[in-house]
Amino acid sequence: MPKVTKAFQNFTAGEITERLHGRTDIAKYDNGAATVENFIVQPHGGVTRRPGTRFIVEVKGSANAVRLVPFEFNVEQTYILEFGPLYFRIIKDGGQVESSGTPVEVTTPYTASDLNTLKWSQSGDVMYIVSPNHAPRKIERTSHTAWTITEVALTRGPFLDRNITATTLTSSGRSGTVTITASADTFASTDVGRLVKLQEGFIKITSFTSATSVDGTVQELEDGRSEIMPDYTATTISFHEGDPDATDLEHNDRIEDTAANFIDEGFKAGQTIIISGTVDNNTTDGFLLVDVTDSVLTLAPGADLAAESAGSSFTIQGKLEAVDDWSLGAFSETTGYPRAVSFYEERLVFAGTSTQPQTLFFSQGGDFENFEAGTEDDDAMVYTIGSNQVNVIRFLASTRNLIVGTSGGEFVVRAGGADEAITPTNIQIKQQTPHGSSDTAPVQAGNSTLFIQRAKRKVRELRFNFDVDGFVAPDVTIISEHITESGLVEMSYQQEPDSIIWCVRADGQLACLTFKPEEQVMGWSRQIIGGSFGTGNAVVERVAVIPGDLDEDEIYMVVKRTVNGATKRYIEYIKNFEFGTDVTDAVFVDSALTFTGVSDTLNGQISAAATTITLDDTTAFPASGAVKIGTEIITYTGNSSNQLTGCTRGVVGPAAIHADGATVTQAATTLSGLTHLEGESVAILGDGSVHAPKTVSSGAITLDRYVTKAHAGLGYNSTLRTLRVDAGAAMGTAQGKMKRINELTVRLYRSVGLKVGRDVNNLDVVPFRSSADEMDAALALFSGDKEIELNGNYDTDGQFTIRQEQPLPMTVLAAYATLSTFEQ
Repeated sequence: MPKVTKAFQNFTAGEITERLHGRTDIAKYDNGAATVENFIVQPHGGVTRRPGTRFIVEVKGSANAVRLVPFEFNVEQTYILEFGPLYFRIIKDGGQVESSGTPVEVTTPYTASDLNTLKWSQSGDVMYIVSPNHAPRKIERTSHTAWTITEVALTRGPFLDRNITATTLTSSGRSGTVTITASADTFASTDVGRLVKLQEGFIKITSFTSATSVDGTVQELEDGRSEIMPDYTATTISFHEGDPDATDLEHNDRIEDTAANFIDEGFKAGQTIIISGTVDNNTTDGFLLVDVTDSVLTLAPGADLAAESAGSSFTIQGKLEAVDDWSLGAFSETTGYPRAVSFYEERLVFAGTSTQPQTLFFSQGGDFENFEAGTEDDDAMVYTIGSNQVNVIRFLASTRNLIVGTSGGEFVVRAGGADEAITPTNIQIKQQTPHGSSDTAPVQAGNSTLFIQRAKRKVRELRFNFDVDGFVAPDVTIISEHITESGLVEMSYQQEPDSIIWCVRADGQLACLTFKPEEQVMGWSRQIIGGSFGTGNAVVERVAVIPGDLDEDEIYMVVKRTVNGATKRYIEYIKNFEFGTDVTDAVFVDSALTFTGVSDTLNGQISAAATTITLDDTTAFPASGAVKIGTEIITYTGNSSNQLTGCTRGVVGPAAIHADGATVTQAATTLSGLTHLEGESVAILGDGSVHAPKTVSSGAITLDRYVTKAHAGLGYNSTLRTLRVDAGAAMGTAQGKMKRINELTVRLYRSVGLKVGRDVNNLDVVPFRSSADEMDAALALFSGDKEIELNGNYDTDGQFTIRQEQPLPMTVLAAYATLSTFEQ
């Protein structure tokens, strides 16, 4: 009967799937656990209890699901936008932003069915947001309470490919409001708002008349003109007959302008011009331009001008005519709108409309809303992925390269040369991996892009691999595939204090991946938020992360519960992962509210019999109530002129003399403001000590003792269960052999409270308080070893369970089990 001590030195592999419970040969087995619930795997090796969530506000209408959108201007100005049907509201610093006591609310076009389709990308105080059902919009913030959302006024593009049919378009005018007439059916009622590229100009359709006729407004060109064809009137224009000796061409007549404005006015070779205001050169049939400079328009051979000097006012115009060289805008209700957006190399990038699901649209460099295409380096671009199947673009992610996630694989956009910026002439898009992506936005963690695979059950890490000189995407859920089996809805990345990917599961649990690949740490855990929905657990519907301060990020979530018989959706958040060394600051209840008594300084010594207490300032104290000085609780009935009057001394603790300058802190036995948990039994931590649960009635609870600081909310359990131990056998493996754990040492860090046993139904309480501790004071956080004589049975598993059921912190660094194994 060999006896051995097995060390469980770290849990960095997290909760491992049962399909690997026989793989004692892999290193991950020794570093994994059978259950990691409401614990978070730490990169250092231990597991720490998940902090509780803090209640912020109920969503506008709990009958409707909402979406959380992070808006980050800088690390100090960060917001969460609550997007619901046709609105968004603003959350900042754990509270709802209000103006004159009313929530700041902005009207949007997004219905309940649109919310899941939203994607966004941000630059400074402007966020571009897309949905396949709506034109792209931008959200702008000018102050905490001043927000707008407007349709993006895209200029000069993007467009579909040029028309290749015989259908022609004709404009009724060259500027202002015009009518476009088609020679065959071309337009639809859903084209309103769509751009048309016609001759040298751009028109935005404003109304639909028929399939062959629409009205529109001529848009502004890059040089500030708003016209379809040039229109120039000047007294500096002159007309000249051709000079074959000078041009080497047969009879090229020309028009000159001493003001040299022809190019600035928009004249180009290939245009047909008409002339008016002259004596002998007026024409409505038009002359073809074969060459254009600032000061000379050269006409095609056969154009016959009469010499005419400058001085009079002459007009030259580009001719409006029926042309088959035209294009329709790529974005409209007819074609659909982009489903993905990102910034890359100073360009705004849209991608994936209904009719062009594989196409990317790049703005001009440094001009995010200008999509006029060309061949110059900073011109806009339209690029369609070429492949053997339809690869609907699902997401864009900007890293050193632009990552394009599609339904059929993952692609990378980059320039042809190393360290070059992309241009219309060097852009390349190549497939890297063939897995296919879901429609969920990815997250960036270090040099990796983590995305959910098409079936929504796997998370893959897309990263560059020098061995293959390309990108690879290994499955980071393979050893914990059961955790994501129900499907993933959303992901968000927390960078501080630890690198964690927060994933919302389809069943409402949170799946957390502690992600530190450079330290070989990838450990999954499950988080079940306190409360219930129907007959099951509370349901997390959304999650989003923003920087809270320089030390920690804040995790916001939407939680759906049944409260007092009604469905409620609350916005809650987690902060203070590192709460310090004071246990009174530890929040380990969900949907929590905190009472913190106000404090001031005693102004003058008071005797043990004094019934009036003078403070430096009593403004923050209520009109009547209780205060705590030292260990004494004192009630009072009046508050005026910086004095608390009508005091009853020694309500708790002996009446005592208190020195000038002593701290006076508000105390209470009734905690109100808990309407959001009406009818619920709440767990309470008062002044660092566990209080008996209380049921919320009329939004309040009454405590059994006075507290100066308390956290009240829904309780939850944190459970860690080890895998079947493989140690202690004299012959081969210990798997399948009878064994018994006799003793267990649990190494803790800043913890109070612990239960240990062979399973969740057989747990023993491990004492923390000794005779040396004051019975009326909270226990200090404990770091060190707790030795337990485990009340275990003989079995073939050799597992044990560690649990925290109290609203107190716990971090398990390691465990050491002494066991006896019986050979068979």
